[in-house]
Amino acid sequence: MPRDYRIDFFRGLALISIFVNHIPGNFFSNFTHRNFGLSDAAEVFVLLAGMSAALAYFPRFVSGQGPRAVGLVAKRIGTLYIAQLSSILIGFSIYAIASIWLQDPGLMLPDERRWIVEVPIKALAGLGLLTYQTGNFNILPMYIGMMALLPAIMLIARFRLSLAVAASFLLWLVANIFRINLPNFPSSGGWYFNPLTWQFLFTIGFVGGVMLRRGDRLYYSKTLYWLALAYLVASAVLVVGHYWDSFPPLPQWVWLSGFDKTWVGAFRILHVVSIGYVVVFSPIPAMLKRWLYAENWIVRLGRNTLPVFWLSTVLAVTGHILRESVFGLPNDPTFTATGIMLDLLLIPVGLAIMFGLAAFLDWTKASASRPSAAEEGARGRSNAGMVPAE
Repeated sequence: MPRDYRIDFFRGLALISIFVNHIPGNFFSNFTHRNFGLSDAAEVFVLLAGMSAALAYFPRFVSGQGPRAVGLVAKRIGTLYIAQLSSILIGFSIYAIASIWLQDPGLMLPDERRWIVEVPIKALAGLGLLTYQTGNFNILPMYIGMMALLPAIMLIARFRLSLAVAASFLLWLVANIFRINLPNFPSSGGWYFNPLTWQFLFTIGFVGGVMLRRGDRLYYSKTLYWLALAYLVASAVLVVGHYWDSFPPLPQWVWLSGFDKTWVGAFRILHVVSIGYVVVFSPIPAMLKRWLYAENWIVRLGRNTLPVFWLSTVLAVTGHILRESVFGLPNDPTFTATGIMLDLLLIPVGLAIMFGLAAFLDWTKASASRPSAAEEGARGRSNAGMVPAE
């Protein structure tokens, strides 16, 4: 099956949004879709990750190559683990270098960074165990957790896709009801992105990927379409208008299981699924057709997701330090001339570096696939005297 550029395109958009959102207070973060609804780029990223996993591993799994498919999943988990360790190490190193250069030791103390200073032995153990959860560096551990569940998802999906969704929903429900999460060490509490709940969204994407490969058409209902659109509009009004205080008193579980990001609440799942349903049956796919080709810059980003995401976390740390510690700008979206001018530099330069990395990686792949001059010469000598078949 040829590569689906639609997945790459929307994954590229999600990467751009994640990068922008990871620099606190910057002007452009006011225009990402999290400001107009109940989900954000993380939900889109996980949904598309499930689709990509289905296309990459499930065909082998169901064609008698189950061990090989599971082995490839394990290899991917190893790659993600190394990426997580290297990104958080370099990110913390940038904070440490900046604290020395700016003579500001406090840079290493906000949020969970303080654990590496206050309890370094426990912090190092947490880094290796993936339990050291801190902002901007907590998405890949969640992704590793979901990939670890992928063999079980594929095994159940081999019998029936609906059964895989049901089992995944049951795990999501049990984790929500009993508040089951992976431990956060050396801090207390659990993971910010709980893989036991986020796997439900991943599985929904996985089933969508399997249907896409089979050529199954998504069921269209005019009533369902308008209900999804109405939900998106209502969500936008709620978020943009800040009408949270207008709700009557609600039980705590409604807020946690409905809106909370750690537990990927029902309202968040419904929001991102509604976005997908409305987009699929809107004019948008037809409008995008002329943009969906291998050399499209956003497609390039989505095709090289992990290295681009890795780089974006490092760039976001750098942007955060420049805004907050060098220029003294607030982390909330307060508009100042200095802030907007700096953001007009930080975001385009960061995106240009990300696009450059994606282009470089594509170029190296293309170069590696081309035969060298020596190989061409050897091939020419071996074919000398051969008459082409008619």
